[in-house]
Amino acid sequence: TPDKVFGPVIAEGSYSELADESAVTIEGAESKMNFDSFQKLSFSFIGVTLLAYCAVSPRSLPVSEYNSQFLQNLSIVWLSAIAPIFSFLCIYDGKYNNINTAIGTFYVSFTVGYALAFILEIVVTTFLRLGVFMIWEPSIFSLTPRVPSIILPWVLREKQYRPKRITLFAADFATSCVACPIIEEYLKLKTVQWTCKLPRNFKPSKKISKGKKRNRKNALQPVVRRPDKPEVININCYVSQMMASSLGLKLFDTFRRVLMYTKRGDDYKQFYAVCRGLFPIHELCGTMTALMLARRDILGIKMPLWKILGPAVFIHGMANFRGMKPIFKWNSSTPWSEMQLYPWKVGSNLTIRQLLSKSYAKIVWLTILLRVFGYCIKNYYLVGRQAMKRTTTYSGKLYAFSAKLETDEVLRKTKKD
Repeated sequence: TPDKVFGPVIAEGSYSELADESAVTIEGAESKMNFDSFQKLSFSFIGVTLLAYCAVSPRSLPVSEYNSQFLQNLSIVWLSAIAPIFSFLCIYDGKYNNINTAIGTFYVSFTVGYALAFILEIVVTTFLRLGVFMIWEPSIFSLTPRVPSIILPWVLREKQYRPKRITLFAADFATSCVACPIIEEYLKLKTVQWTCKLPRNFKPSKKISKGKKRNRKNALQPVVRRPDKPEVININCYVSQMMASSLGLKLFDTFRRVLMYTKRGDDYKQFYAVCRGLFPIHELCGTMTALMLARRDILGIKMPLWKILGPAVFIHGMANFRGMKPIFKWNSSTPWSEMQLYPWKVGSNLTIRQLLSKSYAKIVWLTILLRVFGYCIKNYYLVGRQAMKRTTTYSGKLYAFSAKLETDEVLRKTKKD
């Protein structure tokens, strides 16, 4: 007799056979850190230490002063890591997670993920800029063949060519606010999928439709478990793994930018480092992706990839539009603009009214971030409650739970209207 399947079955036609995915917690949950994880953290620490040593400015300093500046750079770097590490520890629950898997996810994102993001953004940016130039300002191509087309978007300043403002805006918006957020958020998700196998109640599968044309469509198939085996009802591992992936990209980018702000004329280095660590865009975007992924894999809500990444890409794109720099932009002439902050001395001579008028846009942006933070907290507990109801109140009721979720979604949209 077939095992009893809990949860709605939204299925027609044939499916590809599932592997055994009956585990309800991540493999190795509650395990202690092993030597391999210690090595990964050590290699990361050594790499950051070398970057801090090379970032001393100027490099012609005497040995004793050079070493003193190196230690100062190292302290600044770790100041920027305090807030991200603290946020991860607040979320991480060892009962539902494997610390070695989380460290592995972080390490892959910190090394391979960052390098892949940088290369992909360079390639995509090159072609997008060429496309924008071809549409808005084809006269730029008069510089070829003296300048190869493939490097044309990167040498306009050296060739003393000044494109129109609308051309620059369109090219920068397409790359910084659309393409780069998609690349970074997609790589965060793929890093998690490469490094660990998250427990789930449903698995995306290919549905073969009947008829003359046998088309394959994406669908969700329930994971078959024994009647005495529980279902997945906790999503902490989803959020923790996505947070680890997000922090890998964020910390490498933060370390790099902080270490490029170490010249003698750069003021408020410690304050800048702390603010860089506190700026929560990567964490919020990763959490939103984790919540959408949990809704699909734990609750069984059919959701395409663009919908899983959509909220995170939108917020990330808004942040880039406000001044945050994508990974491929190596340096920032105004590093404070990324966080919409300025050193204290800039506002020292302003009255309260002047300060409020200049800060209105920043206050609105802060309000948006607080609302996103509230959304993440609310939906973290909401998805958990819905997963619990699926295994208790709606146990064995195949379509009732799906209907309840659809009704709740319609009511939520009606309240907004």
